[in-house]
Amino acid sequence: MIHYRPALASDAPAVARILRLSMRTAMPWLPDRYTPDEDLWFVENRMLPDARVTVVEEDGTVVGYMALSAVGDWIEHLYLLPSHWRRGFGTELLCRAQAETKELQLWAFQQNLPARRFYERHGFRAVDFTDGAGNEEKTPDVRYLWRADGSQFDAPPLTYREMTVADIPAALEMRFTTNENAITPEQLEQQYGVTVRSLTPRLSAELKGWLCAADGQVVGFAMADRSDGEVEVLAVRPGYEGFGIGRRLLELAVDWLREQGCSPIWLCASPNPDLRASAVYRHLGWRKTGRRVGADEVLELAER
Repeated sequence: MIHYRPALASDAPAVARILRLSMRTAMPWLPDRYTPDEDLWFVENRMLPDARVTVVEEDGTVVGYMALSAVGDWIEHLYLLPSHWRRGFGTELLCRAQAETKELQLWAFQQNLPARRFYERHGFRAVDFTDGAGNEEKTPDVRYLWRADGSQFDAPPLTYREMTVADIPAALEMRFTTNENAITPEQLEQQYGVTVRSLTPRLSAELKGWLCAADGQVVGFAMADRSDGEVEVLAVRPGYEGFGIGRRLLELAVDWLREQGCSPIWLCASPNPDLRASAVYRHLGWRKTGRRVGADEVLELAER
């Protein structure tokens, strides 16, 4: 039997165990700053007295919990035993919180992609990215916002401009946060030879880039190579999909390649038809060629 209820002081050992086991399993790359005894002290003396904690029991055993801030509507913790992941418990805890308020916020580590996708599926939008200087782990994080009226998805003021060499580090940092075709800095360098150093001389020669900014941060960028007509990269920051950013950046890249006399104009894309990008490319007239570059398929833009 499944039961959701407010946490009791006697739940502290179970909650502390879930906190440690879930964090270490989901985020083994995160610095382990505390001992199990320190985790228990935190739960007993900080979390349970100061937060609104709901636990979920299965057959009398606590298997997960959610902690909401006492002041404001912040999700401070949402953890389940790894053996109970993907069984709907997290969704139920989150939906209960959403039913009781008009706005929720939380911080997640940028590298924790499964958690980020979970929140995005439930209507949260990434609104702020940091280098992690403000958290204990000093690990890059992202702030998510949910509003019951959906206004978190209202289009922010967007600006488009050509990229400069000074923009390359911020653009690559943004590329590492994308949900579709996510890639690490190490993979980008090892598989494609792409680094700030490799892009710098090319941006003043055969390569040109465009970026979109909102609230002072890069939320999308594209780069194209006139030497062979390729749109090398098109990326949009999570939480900013649906505002036409990718479409506009792609237009800028294609228009420039046409001005350079490039034909055909092409790009590499994942063959997964369920990805958002696949539907966009098909709608805009990009067609399969039957060729592959690694695991990606080559698409060409149909002539107007």
